[in-house]
Amino acid sequence: MIGSSYWQMFIALVTLGLFLPWQSLYAEPNYYRALKRAQYLLNNTIPDDSQVQQSASTPDGYRAALRSFLDSENFYDVMLRYHERLFGTGLQQDYLRELLRNEIDKKENKFASIHCQRTDRFRCFWASRADASTVSTCPQSEETATHVFWYPGVVAWVCPTVTRACGSDLSRCFIKYLNSDEAANAELGATEIFDSGIAVVKSLAKQSAGLATAVVIANYPYTKILEPGLTAVDGAIAHFYRQKHHFDLDKIHISPSLIDLVEKISLTDTRFRLVNIGNTYEHAGVLSTFGWLRRYEKNRTRANQLYERLLCRKFTSELPRVFPQDPGNLREAPGCSGCHATLDPLADFFAVWGEGGNLYAGQGSSIFTTFGGRGGNHLSELAEIIRTDNAFATCQVENAWHFLMGRKFYAQEADLRAALSAYFVQTSFSFKELLYAIATHPGFIEGTRSDATVGDPLEQPPLGQPPGGNNDRPCDAIVDFQTDIQPHLNVCTSCHNGQGSRQDLRTEVQWNEWAAQAVNMMASGNMPPGQAGPPQIGPVFELKEKVRCWQEQRRS
Repeated sequence: MIGSSYWQMFIALVTLGLFLPWQSLYAEPNYYRALKRAQYLLNNTIPDDSQVQQSASTPDGYRAALRSFLDSENFYDVMLRYHERLFGTGLQQDYLRELLRNEIDKKENKFASIHCQRTDRFRCFWASRADASTVSTCPQSEETATHVFWYPGVVAWVCPTVTRACGSDLSRCFIKYLNSDEAANAELGATEIFDSGIAVVKSLAKQSAGLATAVVIANYPYTKILEPGLTAVDGAIAHFYRQKHHFDLDKIHISPSLIDLVEKISLTDTRFRLVNIGNTYEHAGVLSTFGWLRRYEKNRTRANQLYERLLCRKFTSELPRVFPQDPGNLREAPGCSGCHATLDPLADFFAVWGEGGNLYAGQGSSIFTTFGGRGGNHLSELAEIIRTDNAFATCQVENAWHFLMGRKFYAQEADLRAALSAYFVQTSFSFKELLYAIATHPGFIEGTRSDATVGDPLEQPPLGQPPGGNNDRPCDAIVDFQTDIQPHLNVCTSCHNGQGSRQDLRTEVQWNEWAAQAVNMMASGNMPPGQAGPPQIGPVFELKEKVRCWQEQRRS
């Protein structure tokens, strides 16, 4: 748990006015009602009125109860569901059986499949995928008893050949269990048919959510969700990694150290734990988990989802009235460049992984690309760009606020969002402390969660700024207007050309007068029209930087 000094700092922020004077927005504190909401949201339990009444009688009692919720066993499940919504995990039905095919590592028949059923005694046998018929049997007198991994205490009878292939507890094979009554009581089976292969795929699908949840539970800095080489496994994924005789481990890039580690994890362990897979270049926390890469199969889709879910921004652009049949290079085409000049280079960071059925088929070559004015070849470098950008911290504050409050920030709460973002950074990106800060703020204590219609929402968080500072690139080189700026003015002079009512921007004299305003307009994304927010790369960004440095040069 973060120490009390951070709570004192939080109180100081309120006292100093860094949080909005709340009397104009919120009524008197109602700790009883707030605690009932907090217990349901953070503990996933229905409050007992007598206990709530006792804890909510004083502010200190309310805060102590909040701490107990954040340290409770139920908080894990709360955070897992939160992050499943945040990262959009879950695979379409068509993909739930993709691991049964050969595309993940180009190796066929990698799942040894056995069927188990209740007859006169519990029996497991080899089965054909096509018709579930028995294809390998032995006389019942030769069957041996074994305790099966997915349901401790139950004895199954199998042929010696099955035991040799699947292990003494059958854990090296994937099991379809056809008895619905027994399956409903199995450790991992909550469906009519228990299929451990599907259990594995479902765990892989929510691996990104599990990674982020494990970070929060351990109270690590939240930026760790993007740490190079970090992933998370539960029992089902550990089971998947243990299939040495059915998977081409070189193709799915699993390090030997990870294989050794997962040997100690039981399949019935349903909680995710953090593990380091050693590859610190292509891997980048949640961005390289199976659920993220497979759910968002195209690199542009991966980039778009990253932009929205981790930076709280969306790619939008004003399309041309007549869309060309062949627009050509989307990074330059009118009506397309506003998005694609930022989206496509961002997508290039994922190029090494491959798309669609080529995921894990043998990683491709990396591509040098840029985002936010910073370059790199690998996802690890993109992760560094994101987590050191102030928009990442602000976006997580927005997500947490929406989770607890049920609404977005009002426009008049801009100072509150900024103060919460600063507090999040100062507490070493502790997500627990962020939730605690929101739940102890008057906005939660007396705010109404049903007030979800926001007519004046805050603008999207700013991009390109590190937490607590400015991210302007240093102006090291001398900028000459004629050589460095004039040849690139076509992004402006197609409109600002002396015709009509727009300011003419064709000459150095005119830029002497209008440079400061032009830089602000380009930096905000308002000019030229069609930008997807503040430009991070591309011709508009480069022109803005050249003009900014030219200004600084003239002032000095």
